[in-house]
Amino acid sequence: MTAEAFQSRQEVLEQLIYQVRGVHAARLITDPQGQINEVHVVGTPQRSPKQIVRDIESILYVRGGVRLDHRKISLVQVAERAPHAAARRLQLVEVTARSDGAGPSVSVGLALQEQRFEGLERGSGEPWSALAASATIYALNAAVGPRGNFRLEHLQRQSLGTLEIFLAHLSFVLDGGFESLLGVSVVREDEATVAARAVLDAANRRVERLLGEPLG
Repeated sequence: MTAEAFQSRQEVLEQLIYQVRGVHAARLITDPQGQINEVHVVGTPQRSPKQIVRDIESILYVRGGVRLDHRKISLVQVAERAPHAAARRLQLVEVTARSDGAGPSVSVGLALQEQRFEGLERGSGEPWSALAASATIYALNAAVGPRGNFRLEHLQRQSLGTLEIFLAHLSFVLDGGFESLLGVSVVREDEATVAARAVLDAANRRVERLLGEPLG
């Protein structure tokens, strides 16, 4: 398995952990063979540690095909994240796919507090997922403005155990340098929406820091 495949699998498993109620953050530590050595989790104090750890074990086994000893899970419980931190995270508010006289198109709407950012992509012969991913990139770049530029490098649907997922590989370009970003979304709705969520998942790992930086 390639280094990129290892990273993609780690991203998917971390995304599963995020679905556990009360989990704020998660990070997997793996060995060179991709086996999980440690799982570090930040959780809410509103649930008992045993409940959170048990749910993490269950979702990794049932949906990720990974059997994990609870002793490898390190859990720290803290208060809810401050509202201003969450406010810098872009939210997906609308994905509209249509086909009219001008051909197929997908529009994507992102929101940041009271601000709204739109992206639109048209195409012929391309899947809805590809159009949605491109439209999401346009909306992202409208949001970050002159701070940098997101590019879609690759979008792929694949199976992971019993799950169907979309993986999005983005690059973020700034001042001649670039950063690679990976995002994942589990297929639970139409492909256009899932693809948009995967792109946004990758970008939000950079956007939270980016929107807190001054322009210029």
